[in-house]
Amino acid sequence: MATKMCFRVNENKVFDEEIVTFTYVKGMAFSQKCKNVLSFHSSIQEQFPTSKLLEVSTKSYNRVGVALSAFNLTLDGRSVESIYHSSKVFENGNSFEFVKDLPPLEAKKFVRENGIGCLKSYMYNGTEIPLEPKTLFYDFIYISALMQHPEVSNCLSEYDIFTDIEFNEKKGINCQARACAIYSYMLRTNSVDKYMSSMEDFKKIYDLAR
Repeated sequence: MATKMCFRVNENKVFDEEIVTFTYVKGMAFSQKCKNVLSFHSSIQEQFPTSKLLEVSTKSYNRVGVALSAFNLTLDGRSVESIYHSSKVFENGNSFEFVKDLPPLEAKKFVRENGIGCLKSYMYNGTEIPLEPKTLFYDFIYISALMQHPEVSNCLSEYDIFTDIEFNEKKGINCQARACAIYSYMLRTNSVDKYMSSMEDFKKIYDLAR
């Protein structure tokens, strides 16, 4: 058995984080991860039988979920994943803006191997962005990318719960499933323009989500 987090849209407080136990299939193969998605979703459905679920990753059995993986989703023509890693600024001042033009796995690997010291902030479009709230920057650029692809993202209001089988809340912070839950909330409450006009406006979403 294993446990993973999913994100359930809550129109009163943006989203709820739910920890769900499911039968885990061992193995790193693509097919095994797809089986785990189905097992995970089956357990979620037992708890929330009327909810509509979406796995947001390259392991999704839904084409929308695959398209919205941060590896596939683009912002201004570049992978969200690559933009995220290119924006990191380390405590010694090092940053690697050029990796925004690299494929996402290469960008991630390069920054991981060459970044020295702790992460200090993000630099995006000439603006320095603090590390707090912890998922502010990632969620903002991801949702900005969603807005550029309404042909696949507008349907997110139809889903109640979002998952990412690769996300481990014990090791990581940022999660594309969380960002999708936030955007689903915005679509349902007609508040996209209200919160996405600027990063300062977007920061207000975390006050609601407490």
